[in-house]
Amino acid sequence: MNTNDSQQSKLRTEPNQATHIAIAIILVVGAMTTTAFLATFGLVPYEALIFVSGTVGGVVNSFRRIQNLSTAKTHESSPMTERLVTIQIYVSPFVGGIFAFVLYTIFMAGLIQGSLFPEFVEPAKYVSYKDFAASSIPATNADVAKAIVWAFIAGFSEGLVPNFISKITKDAGQEKQSDS
Repeated sequence: MNTNDSQQSKLRTEPNQATHIAIAIILVVGAMTTTAFLATFGLVPYEALIFVSGTVGGVVNSFRRIQNLSTAKTHESSPMTERLVTIQIYVSPFVGGIFAFVLYTIFMAGLIQGSLFPEFVEPAKYVSYKDFAASSIPATNADVAKAIVWAFIAGFSEGLVPNFISKITKDAGQEKQSDS
């Protein structure tokens, strides 16, 4: 059996990155549809929509990254590289959802403000996180849309939230030094 035959049989028996991306897209679209359906009945907290929007951003970014890989690089890659890429395809949406939720919390805290960012209704006195999350809602429909768009961007751009956090800690450090 020559090298071409073994490569072709490998391609037929092992799922490639495109297959894994398709599976990830199906899972995320299923989660998105389920969340939207349950939200219409008030059965899903608003934060779940933010998380799912971040996962959609993460899967779109994975799809874009895989699409940009040249076929030559894919055929020359080692089995370990293929496994790492596959793991990244499934982990990226989850990380995107976490980043979306962290960014949403940064917005809720008012650490980043401006016309591009969502504004929130002032919550009642803090009793529990559940009450806090339920009462910290965007002020208008436009603010809800901004929150969803930023959640998608946080999932899509893996460096956005870490950069925001770095900027916030840098600004806090400078503020602390000026107070001293």
